[in-house]
Parts: sequence; C-alpha cells; structure tokens
Amino acid sequence: MASGKRDRDRLGAGTPQGSRGAHFRPVGSADACGCAGEPTLGGAPVRRGGRRPLKRAVIVAVAVLAMCGAGGAVAWFGVQDNVLNTFTRGEIQPSIEEAFDASSTVKENVFVKNEGTAPAYMRATVSIYWEDKNGNQLWDAPQEGQGYSITWGDALTASTGERWIKGADGYYYWSVPVEAGGKTENLIDEVRQTGTVAGKSLVVDISTQALQANLSAGEGFDKVWSASSGLAVGVDGVLVRK
Repeated sequence: MASGKRDRDRLGAGTPQGSRGAHFRPVGSADACGCAGEPTLGGAPVRRGGRRPLKRAVIVAVAVLAMCGAGGAVAWFGVQDNVLNTFTRGEIQPSIEEAFDASSTVKENVFVKNEGTAPAYMRATVSIYWEDKNGNQLWDAPQEGQGYSITWGDALTASTGERWIKGADGYYYWSVPVEAGGKTENLIDEVRQTGTVAGKSLVVDISTQALQANLSAGEGFDKVWSASSGLAVGVDGVLVRK
C-alpha cells in the first residue's frame, strides 16, 4: 500500500501555494421423544378386554412432555456463538514539512513526517524549474548558483546511520522505516532564489511517497521499489545498495 503527497511552491510569489505536507450460530434441536409401552388402540394404551385406563394415559402423556422439555433445555444450553474479527492494514500518510522566510524567497528545513498509523519507508523527489506568468513550465532549467542556491541536509551527505540515500531512479530514500508519528531528518536545509529573471518565477516542487514497511515479502519494498531504486532491505529493515 503506497501513498503520496506533493508540495509545489513558487518562490517569491507571496504565501506559498503548495499543499502542506503531500472494515453459527448452530441451532439446537430437541431430541425426538420415543416411548415404548403397552399395545395401543387409537394411540392410547388398552387393557385386555378393550378398556382404556384414562388415568395412566394422562400420566404417560405428562411424562412424555417432561422428557421433551428436558431435551429442549439441553439443546438450548448447548448453543455456541462465534465472534468474527476483521483485521485491517494500517494507514500511511506522508507529510512534507517546511518553513519559509518572511519574503517567501527561502524555503527551509524540508523533511518528511509519517502522519499515519503504520511504519513506512519514505522517498521524495525534488524538481526546480522556471515557470512563466501563466503558470506554464519553461523548457530552460535554472542553474544552481545562478537562479538559485541549495543546501542539502547533513543526512544526505552522511555515509552511515539513518540518512537519505539517492536511488538509481532519482528518488531520495530515507534509509529506515519511519514509525507512526515519526519524521526524517532534513532533506534540504535551505533553497533560496538568487536574483530575479523577467517573466520567470522559480518553482521548487517536492513530492513524497510512502510504502508500508510491515507488508509481506511479496508486497514490500523489495517487490515494489527495489528494482528501480537499486536498493534492498537489509538487516533490521535498513536500506542498502544492491
């Protein structure tokens, strides 16, 4: 199960416009009552000579009813009930967190948070491009050091520990599952527009996706993201290069 969130901001365009962050009862049956007795005539016992003992007939009838009643009681107390339990997967919900300066020309402290209920692997992409006044993306891309400057987080440049790893597919992967309510370290410390270009606005487009970490082997990271990223799940769930 995967989920995603996108955050797209035009630097220097006032308040950022991007979205914040990216469910037997077995029925007892009474035993049949079978009673053996004297020969009957028309359903009632008879004496020799054809006379019917009415008093005894009544006693036998009461006994038969009592037996049937007892059978019914036994069946009732033998009834069973089953409870059906439905188990559901957890929810994953990545959220892009960030801050801006007063002029909205500096985007700071960009990291990803897991606002779901299950641990998840997180990945993100960063796209920086020019846009015209009508909101159309332009073909010529801004150059780092000219139209903008960017400072990546220390967790991207680290070689050990929990960190961001750039995959073969261009995504940045957080190296361990993020617990519910947890967060990554900064992917970007700061990205800043440098100068202005007539008719152009600098856009910083960040998208993030999450993949539930406690899936079965046929559904998890190695099945879904491993081939494209060049990464695999190693010891204790830590991502390693293949």
